[in-house]
Amino acid sequence: MNSLEFEKLGVELQQLAEHIPLQWGRIQNNATDGKVNLFACKNIKELETKTASLSNVDKDYFKRRWFLWQCSRCDEYLFYKHSEVTRNPNHKDQLYDIEFFNDITLRFDVKSTIVPKEMRSGFNMENPQKIVEFYYEKQSKGQRSNLQNRLFVIHHSFIAKERELILRCNWRFKEAVYKKYIDYLKNNSIILRHKNICAATIFIIEKQDGSLSFRFA
Repeated sequence: MNSLEFEKLGVELQQLAEHIPLQWGRIQNNATDGKVNLFACKNIKELETKTASLSNVDKDYFKRRWFLWQCSRCDEYLFYKHSEVTRNPNHKDQLYDIEFFNDITLRFDVKSTIVPKEMRSGFNMENPQKIVEFYYEKQSKGQRSNLQNRLFVIHHSFIAKERELILRCNWRFKEAVYKKYIDYLKNNSIILRHKNICAATIFIIEKQDGSLSFRFA
């Protein structure tokens, strides 16, 4: 992805954010994924054409899956646009998406996500290890079910859960946060671990007054 592609896709995703189903309809799985190659769909109209003959449940599944995938692509771009970060040259390789500072120990699969439903009540950012453990233990059994270093970008709105899709597309704020994270990582070690792999978290938060904040761990 280059800057022009990002600008075009970023605007499309912002326009779509309020119209994307809030629920998957079913657990992410290989059987449903095999019905349509969503990765070949460059825009939402192509996806709608390819899914036209499917059930409404499947249509909602693919619309949400496509939207989240494209958001993840944008997140990755906002990292590797910086000279200190390189993208995996093999886009089919599932082991990592980006590498910081040409250091193979700092290779990460970027995982954009939300606070688990089980942890939303009384949520705070004081125990990121607990959330990380949950993600690894409860991760999708789909095609990307692997254990690898992961950088979790965790979105949470204290106003309404529905706003988290909009929060995912706040590219201007996220671009500034990711640049700060690169600088942060230069001087701080990653301390979160799961088994023999390491994990990192970036919280993107919308407060009750509508202002935005972030936190690294």
